[in-house]
Amino acid sequence: MTRSITAVTAVLAIGAALALTVAGHGAATTTPTPATATTPPGPYTVTLRTGDQVTLADPHGNNVSVRPGPGRAGMRFAIVRTGDSLYVLPRDTMAQARADRRQFDVASLVRARYRGVLQVPAEIPAATNGAEEETHELTIRYLDRTGSPTQDAIVAVSGWDHDVADWPSVDADGTSTVRLPEGRYNLGAYLGFGPDTALLVQPVVDLTGDLTVTLDARAAGPVALTVPEPSARMGFVEAGYSFYPSYQSWPAGMFLVGDDVSGVRIGQIGAAAAPQAMVGSVLAQWAKPDGGNDFTDSPYLYGVAETFPGRLPAGYARDYRAGDFVAVHQQFAASAPKQSAQRTVSPSITPAPASVSALVVPTTLPGTRVEYHQVGVRWTAELLAGTRDDEGHFVAQRRLYRQPTAYRPGRVHRDQWNAGPTGPAFGQEGETAWQWASRTGDTIDVNLPLYGDRAGHSGSLVPTDSSRTALYRDGALVGESPRSGSGSFTVPAETADYRLEVADTRGDGDLTTRFDAAWTFRSRQADGTAPVRLPLSAVRFTPALDANDAAPAGRAFALPVSVEGQPGAPTPRVTGLTVEVSYDDGGTWAKVSLRATPAGWTATVRHPAGAGFASLRATAVDAGGTTVTQTIIRAYRLTAS
Repeated sequence: MTRSITAVTAVLAIGAALALTVAGHGAATTTPTPATATTPPGPYTVTLRTGDQVTLADPHGNNVSVRPGPGRAGMRFAIVRTGDSLYVLPRDTMAQARADRRQFDVASLVRARYRGVLQVPAEIPAATNGAEEETHELTIRYLDRTGSPTQDAIVAVSGWDHDVADWPSVDADGTSTVRLPEGRYNLGAYLGFGPDTALLVQPVVDLTGDLTVTLDARAAGPVALTVPEPSARMGFVEAGYSFYPSYQSWPAGMFLVGDDVSGVRIGQIGAAAAPQAMVGSVLAQWAKPDGGNDFTDSPYLYGVAETFPGRLPAGYARDYRAGDFVAVHQQFAASAPKQSAQRTVSPSITPAPASVSALVVPTTLPGTRVEYHQVGVRWTAELLAGTRDDEGHFVAQRRLYRQPTAYRPGRVHRDQWNAGPTGPAFGQEGETAWQWASRTGDTIDVNLPLYGDRAGHSGSLVPTDSSRTALYRDGALVGESPRSGSGSFTVPAETADYRLEVADTRGDGDLTTRFDAAWTFRSRQADGTAPVRLPLSAVRFTPALDANDAAPAGRAFALPVSVEGQPGAPTPRVTGLTVEVSYDDGGTWAKVSLRATPAGWTATVRHPAGAGFASLRATAVDAGGTTVTQTIIRAYRLTAS
């Protein structure tokens, strides 16, 4: 049977998912755009009609975890990204899903639940040139590990230069036939739906006439990985490839994902692609099992990431040794009673792959962990801090993020998370080119990390009772958003004076119950299409607080202060700085003295006797004329001695 093309670009993954997050670059979301409506706090959970549970960490579906339903342990899933859809297809429903995939489109199900309040990416348009293209038949033969024809296959045919792709059905004789325009294509397939699955890729198929290719499972080799910790259990393995079509800025790809390496095989048919056009990868992480079905409070985490420019190897085997890793000693603070966290660490691979998985490690706060990162790889990390609701579901209160970091071996590395006081932290690189605040042409985008921790990890995702972000131009309101520190504003091209205001109130904790800030700056139309970072700064307070984010009452206290700009913007040259403190939630303020230090300044405050709270207000003036004024009500606690 011959099938015609469909105008989509696919990203597929298949595997047995256990405590697994697939943190990928979705086919339609290379840079998230600030939403203009209030987004309900994630994560978002969808239960398929099969009973399998799918959780999305954000409404775009960039982070996905899948848990089999009751009685379905070991079930495998295909995770398929096309346009603004995200399909999660259990293996035992594949035939039905091919006929009607909509009931497995979890991204659409989430959007339908929150219709009107979630901003979603646009669909990928079909490529057209107004002329009838010459087409040819591509026939694909599938052979299993015995060399016999097999119908147990899922295949993706994607264009290198045409914005077209197809997932042709497999006929009873173990073949697929699809008619495509003349050109270059990438061909990938999963062979075998049981415990032994092979992922094969033919990087480039030059279709200049009718053509038959054979995908032989015998060309795939096993993946075998170990780490030097006897108690470690693999949390996931992800093996596959990404490729980068010429007509879009994001990758496509296919991945085989599971919670152990048994039966995971990968391989390639035909010649390699150009090194920058395709990259194969094998990622894995290990932790200590908690005796149940998870890795709660594992004292360690091992992570490896291997890449293969231009090719996917015929299997990959390696027994890692202690010298292959660098240890990072992590400390996780509790910023509220009964708080817990979900911890993930991901490799940062260039060029960006179509999928990067990370093991979600439930973590009791406060806590510690030693994370062993493969040497020579940059790693990003995040901590979702939150609490459990009455039904035991995790509810995130704050997301902390660390930019890609390479750790040098032979040194002692330490990192602390979630310690107060909470406040803006601009020093980390954002996850997209326009963060944290930038102008592209006549559009100003902001997504400010208002809730960073003491170590400077960028912080967001704090639920608020009320939020307002507003931009003024020469005193006139341009627009406002109900999102915390986030908005997108269209402005005239001419140079003008701007004022950006944010105001949040919170009632779910006794610290940082209110945050206000205002920035003034000048801006004009930015040339080109690349975002230009705006000269916004943040005043940072980094006092030595105890485990309860508290300082001693009734005595003098040193309060380190610094001013930092966002990466890519001019370094702030501070010409004026004032700091004030309040002990009655901002009812009255007292100016404090400042002393210059190599790292910035130190403010000396004298806390009153008795328990309570200290609030902080600061104004910084830059030599270029920009200013920032920010207020943190209840920045830290005071404890009586």
